[in-house]
Amino acid sequence: METRTLRFMLRTASTVAVVGLAGLAAWFSASPVDAFVPTGQPERPLRAAPTAGSAWLAPDWLPPSQDLDALAYGMDLRGPERGPSVGSRAAFVYDLDANRVLFERNADVVRPVASITKLVSALTLVRDGGNLETSFCVGAAQYPTRSGAPSHLSTGDCLQGWDALGAALVASDNRAAFGLAAVAGQDVDRFVEGMNLVSHELGMDRSSWTDPSGLEDENLSTARDIARATVAVASHPTLSLVSTAPSWDIVRSNRAAPRRLFSTNRLLGRDGLEFLASKTGYTDTARYCFTSVLRTARGQRLVVTLLGAEGKMTRWADMDRILAWVDAQSAG
Repeated sequence: METRTLRFMLRTASTVAVVGLAGLAAWFSASPVDAFVPTGQPERPLRAAPTAGSAWLAPDWLPPSQDLDALAYGMDLRGPERGPSVGSRAAFVYDLDANRVLFERNADVVRPVASITKLVSALTLVRDGGNLETSFCVGAAQYPTRSGAPSHLSTGDCLQGWDALGAALVASDNRAAFGLAAVAGQDVDRFVEGMNLVSHELGMDRSSWTDPSGLEDENLSTARDIARATVAVASHPTLSLVSTAPSWDIVRSNRAAPRRLFSTNRLLGRDGLEFLASKTGYTDTARYCFTSVLRTARGQRLVVTLLGAEGKMTRWADMDRILAWVDAQSAG
């Protein structure tokens, strides 16, 4: 096994850590989990409340985590539609500690979600047991179907699964996302079938996928469903670390030097915020999107999903307004 270290910054309260391949690899296998018992009393649930013997079961490819309680029940509850003023067309804000929807806007409207799709691709890689030490070379199979799609990878570049995962989640690289199918030992069509199975197993009932990168407008979901996927990513230690890395050094065997790619999440590094999962997205149809699980300066863990922001800066302004609103609610 190659002993090189993937260097990226892990933001804790004030700590910078360097994580190596061996440490992350230990987390990439999952173990079965038990059924979760929902908490709290629902108001206008979207689906029937689980009863004894019928509680939602977390898929056995995800590590056990109490945070998955939200997928078992809490996220299906209707939340207030009055709250912060946001410009995004759809929004969903969830308190992961209180297991409660704080705010929603058009949270169940199906719409394109652009590169946020890559979170589901990463989860599919986990589900299908992809070996991140697998190497592949970029060829025709890794070319997105939409012309002009940006990528940091060129034909003939050869890299490991670790670097494809990092490039896809950190820098939102489209060819890297297609490369995850090769890492899983599958063709793209079979991999996309797995993405739709992942959605089904996570209870993302309004989601469907047609490519691993999110470039196609037929990659459809809702703010509520995307929040479910984001919690699943945050609950998986490897995916959590990769999706929140501010940078990623990709190593290509046909290139002399590594190339550093930077995160598309402009909020990484902000004082008082710790991200546990995050992903941006943009296409002309989907517009600007963002989803995250984060811990605020008060220690409150939130799931925030924003879809369809018209302007490039709108999603970040929406995040500021949401965080200020949640902080005021907590202070009050």
